[in-house]
Amino acid sequence: LHSREITEVELLQTTLDRIDDVNPKLRAIVALRKDRENLLQEALDADFDLDYAAANTDHRKQVGWLRGIPLAIKDLFMAKGIPTTLGGCPLFGEQTEQGEDEGSYKFGNWRFENEVEDEPYVGRLRDAGAIIIGKTNAPELGMGCHSYNTIHGTTLNPYNLSVTAGGSSGGAAAAIASKMLVLSDGSDMMGSLRNPAGWNNLYSIRPTAEWMSENTLSLANDGEADGSAGSIIDLPYPISTVGPMARYPEDLAMFLETLLPKEQIEFDASFVTEQSLDELTLLIKRSNIGWLADWGGTLPYENGVLSHCKRMLDIFGSVGGASVEYIPDAPFPNEDLWDSWMAIRSHSISNSLREKIGCDADEVVPTLKARGAKAEAIWECERGECLTRQQLERAVETVNDWSVCADSMFQSYDFLALPSSQVYPFDASMDWPKSIAGKKMDTYHRWMNVMVPVTLLGAPCLTIPAGMGSTNRLPMGIQVFAHKGKDAQLLQLARWYYRNSVMKGTDLAV
Repeated sequence: LHSREITEVELLQTTLDRIDDVNPKLRAIVALRKDRENLLQEALDADFDLDYAAANTDHRKQVGWLRGIPLAIKDLFMAKGIPTTLGGCPLFGEQTEQGEDEGSYKFGNWRFENEVEDEPYVGRLRDAGAIIIGKTNAPELGMGCHSYNTIHGTTLNPYNLSVTAGGSSGGAAAAIASKMLVLSDGSDMMGSLRNPAGWNNLYSIRPTAEWMSENTLSLANDGEADGSAGSIIDLPYPISTVGPMARYPEDLAMFLETLLPKEQIEFDASFVTEQSLDELTLLIKRSNIGWLADWGGTLPYENGVLSHCKRMLDIFGSVGGASVEYIPDAPFPNEDLWDSWMAIRSHSISNSLREKIGCDADEVVPTLKARGAKAEAIWECERGECLTRQQLERAVETVNDWSVCADSMFQSYDFLALPSSQVYPFDASMDWPKSIAGKKMDTYHRWMNVMVPVTLLGAPCLTIPAGMGSTNRLPMGIQVFAHKGKDAQLLQLARWYYRNSVMKGTDLAV
């Protein structure tokens, strides 16, 4: 675009043609803008800016690097002029036989009102020149690593149309992998960037947790279990964060810089994109990478996942000269982390839905049931309502203990690694895996247990693609995480990996 080899009008039309061709098979893009005349005008405006910049050297730096790039926003976040269905959730729509108007969209017989403002980070994307064309699919209320809902349907994997694309940023991942989009935003509470990136042969980064937050997370307990109502327990960082996903590490670094609030965080993508290959090689050669594998035997995996990921992780050692060390023992009790996570997650979801619905705490569950919300949301809120202050305090204490433990580990290791999922992409008609390697999954999200250590730590976490399984030909990825604030080093690692790993048999099915 900036070199004027292609015009924005041509790019926009090519993008829309690709979406028209591929999206009906994948169901990755939802709420595609219908105001094509306005879209065309935005494209013409972009061409005017880019033509002027190409002819006037002094003006080039004033044109955002995303100028003219079509993007779609994850359907959990606001984008002006487009509805937010929160993953096709009936709670926030209206079932009606009436048609849509300029201020709404209809999906079947469900109507959702258009947003009148942007999320702050969406505004930053527009400021950088992006053209917002629609939304990407997510599971209802963003809950679970499988992007399906009753309104938009199930997002399928571009490499195999019979399996899931993952979630909750599954629509974003499928759209990028199938070349409907070049990059996208996502968010991650319990692997929602990491899981779909790994299952779609993409790169993602869950940034240092505080970086995308306006405030710390408060766990408010309105009960009187300790004799005081309305008590507050603070976590030092949010458990969910927005982050980028892309096919190339350089795009990932530049997109992260754009997403971040510059008044709070100083992150310069050039420290990643302008590193020479020699400099990247030296970084890898000096690195110690700890392979946590099955967390001391406490995490079950589908057959082939561990050997698959270890084979690709070993590239850092065999090609780059890094020390890749297997850690046989669990660094921290997995069940303690899980119990802490269950309390924090349920309480957070219960409070969040109370705010979104606009009701009292004791009205949340009846409202969810009356409006046909998914069973998992009801279950989380029922658990959240029953938690006591003592349970929340214990959960936060576990987080702090794990943080101290991880700080100690990062004295010996620059990076720690885990698979990006305990299973390969599963049959898209399933809701979630009920067992792994013969071990029953006791909750709808237990199969994502491998995501919990990073989430509770608030550490930056890169996902790198591990290519296709040797027998099932399904994609897998690797989580690589580091000490807080080491986001740039993770992205440098990704750049080196991209240049030194060979992905075979990664042909798309669309």
